[in-house]
Amino acid sequence: MIVIGTITFTEELANDVAQCYTTLPPIPDFIKTKGTYVYTHEGQDIRAFAIFSFDESRADDAAEYLKIRYKAFSSVKGLSSKVEEWLDVQDAMKVVESGDYNLSALSTNKFL
Repeated sequence: MIVIGTITFTEELANDVAQCYTTLPPIPDFIKTKGTYVYTHEGQDIRAFAIFSFDESRADDAAEYLKIRYKAFSSVKGLSSKVEEWLDVQDAMKVVESGDYNLSALSTNKFL
């Protein structure tokens, strides 16, 4: 499982977003980031996302950190954010192979 945090904002808010990044709490040692990526294309809002991974036994701790992290972005008026839990294909295939087809059963819903 990974968690992807995404923010979307207009170009006019770029300086405010950059300032907000400087105030974010440090990422705990038990959370690994696989990068933060930014998409810019003329005429479209800017999007940035970060990929977080951690041991599932620390999901509650990770959820608490990510809530704090993405709440910080709420100070930038006009910015939207979301945090989504993503399953890896192996876990999804286990559910499909069992005949259950209920992939939502694997979601913890801690990051909503």
